[in-house]
Amino acid sequence: MLIINPSFTRHLAPWTIWKGDSKNRTVYLTFDDGPHPQYTPEVLKILKDYDATAAFFLTGENIVRHPGLVERIHSEGHVIGNHGFSHMNLAFKKRQVVFGEIERTDQAIRQITGSPSRFFRPPYGRFDFRFRKYMKQFDYRLVNWSLLTEDFREHPPEFLLKRVMAHVHPGAIILMHDGLPTTPILIQILPEILNSLKKKHYRFVSLMELE
Repeated sequence: MLIINPSFTRHLAPWTIWKGDSKNRTVYLTFDDGPHPQYTPEVLKILKDYDATAAFFLTGENIVRHPGLVERIHSEGHVIGNHGFSHMNLAFKKRQVVFGEIERTDQAIRQITGSPSRFFRPPYGRFDFRFRKYMKQFDYRLVNWSLLTEDFREHPPEFLLKRVMAHVHPGAIILMHDGLPTTPILIQILPEILNSLKKKHYRFVSLMELE
């Protein structure tokens, strides 16, 4: 079965969000797969220290497990996105499976924050072209990324810094994770990543500015 991959569909699916404003030195920080009881609070502290806003694409399973963390993310002014309930690859799955994954997570977000999310990121970034219709039905924007940190692999912290700084560009949507076994490596280098971006005169802006 063919799986749609972001790197191949950037130009084929212009209805998705791949990057932000390329006219200004802005970046959009995004974190997937949380919330995690140990890692997410550490990420939130670092973001606060650098006055940085971010978007957290949360799985429904982790929302149910850690509602207090979801409330904290929301109260600290970050965007909460829908990342499916069980982190299942949804490309070419039956419509009822896709809707179940999205709806259950949407309901969990609403119960905690009192408002719906506006953004959906498919697990693994994989989707098919039915999702254009699905997003309209849920009133979501589908968000992928333009800068993959590769923090899901066992890279040295310095690799992550070098990769970000080598590939950052105006309007970059940067993909990181706050819910993986490799997240401590990211946390170790995240302050330096944010500091280096600031030194390059990049501003951290919210995905809400893309609405």
